[in-house]
Amino acid sequence: MFGFFKPVTPLTEEQKKYQNTIKGELEELMGTVICHSPLHLWDHDQKKLALTEKDLNPSEMYKKFYEKYMKNFKLPEDTDEYRPLYANNDEGGFDFASEKTLGIIRGMGWDLIKQIGRKIISGDFNLTTVTIPIKVMVPISILQHVCNGHFNFPLYLNLASNLTDNVERLKYVIVATISCWYKSSVILKPLNPIWGETYEMMWEDGSHEYVEQTSHHPPCSNFIIYGPNNNYRFSGYLNFTSNAWINSMKLTNTGKRCVDFKDGTHIDFNYCQDQYSNTFTGIFRHENIGNVVWNDVTHGLTAEMALGGSAKSRLSDYFEGTIKDKDGKVLSEFTGSYLSHIDFDGKRYWDIRRNIDIEEYPIKNQIKSSSIYRKDSYFLFQRKMDEAQDAKTELEEIQRRDRRLRKAWKDYGSVESVKKEKKPQEKKDTSNLYSEEKDEEEVKLPKEGAKVPEEKVEKKEEIITEIKVEAENEEDIPEEEKLEE
Repeated sequence: MFGFFKPVTPLTEEQKKYQNTIKGELEELMGTVICHSPLHLWDHDQKKLALTEKDLNPSEMYKKFYEKYMKNFKLPEDTDEYRPLYANNDEGGFDFASEKTLGIIRGMGWDLIKQIGRKIISGDFNLTTVTIPIKVMVPISILQHVCNGHFNFPLYLNLASNLTDNVERLKYVIVATISCWYKSSVILKPLNPIWGETYEMMWEDGSHEYVEQTSHHPPCSNFIIYGPNNNYRFSGYLNFTSNAWINSMKLTNTGKRCVDFKDGTHIDFNYCQDQYSNTFTGIFRHENIGNVVWNDVTHGLTAEMALGGSAKSRLSDYFEGTIKDKDGKVLSEFTGSYLSHIDFDGKRYWDIRRNIDIEEYPIKNQIKSSSIYRKDSYFLFQRKMDEAQDAKTELEEIQRRDRRLRKAWKDYGSVESVKKEKKPQEKKDTSNLYSEEKDEEEVKLPKEGAKVPEEKVEKKEEIITEIKVEAENEEDIPEEEKLEE
């Protein structure tokens, strides 16, 4: 079991030294901080380093949060065009300068080119169907990464919930959205969630966030945050597709998000897209691109933002946007850079130098489908790559087995047509997983006399062929098989 937990007992000096060494190495590899609260070792035996829901009283947490952050909240007074060190000053976006990380990424890239051949060159290829080696991954699940990417929403949504000016409230939702992007960029890949995997945590304001992987192909993750005192409810889903070219990659998220406030206000909005440039040669760069639209359907307000430069700067991380009423009248204009600041009508609403980092608290006693119990994440955090790869393969075998059961149910309407399978062993040999002999043992036709439509009754050879063809398109094909292809 493994998770990023905030301790309730102090760590020993030896634990702190080990933890800081690992954490520093991982942050260097990722090109950014790996989460916003400290990483701590997980104690398998004593289990003292996690917090339970009993330790976290939402009502008391909100009272402290209000006094600490909201009671005397003031907007930044900065007016300059600040650029952080990791900003690309030639074209815009993030620069990743770690040679160690780039060596890992580019080495993996050439392996993938060998694996998929002409498809990646033509662009007629979806990267979500490719198995990525664990050596280029980081020890958190995508579900945990989704939660980490919401770190500014609790503050600004609580502030927005206390406002009566609908335009001003929409501004705070926009600020919450854009101000999270600068910490959401990572160069190494989080672990893919298994279908049905879950994760839950609490934020410092007392809000409770739940995430679940609801689809495997295409990958889809749903989340919901219940704010304290019913101040807000923030929910949505992420649905990714990826495309790659010779020296670039594009990640498209077609998901949607919405915020519901306690007075009935409903605001929905979309995601931007991610562009990775110079993946094989040159300075590796990440950009947020595209347009984002916020719709306050309750009051007829619409805000639209275009990324890719502004009147002040041609750099791609700059943006321009407007807030309009239902008649198209411009009520407010906003500009800035998602790497540094956001201004509405010349007044600064967010500055990265004044950002408030609130705490996050993963819950200890989560259901068994939680990301914190992933063994591959635990071993990957300790940089035990062989054990991590074995644990990842074990999870993929379980997912393959579940897929075959779902297929049998879809084809025949009953799992009785499938021989009861044993759970995969930890060190099961997967080199010949899709052999005809194994599939004959695992998939059978319905018993004689069963009420099955004639058109559904097929020969075993056809079933085996169909499974093998499907498997070749699945993300979870073992690495050794894909490389052999």
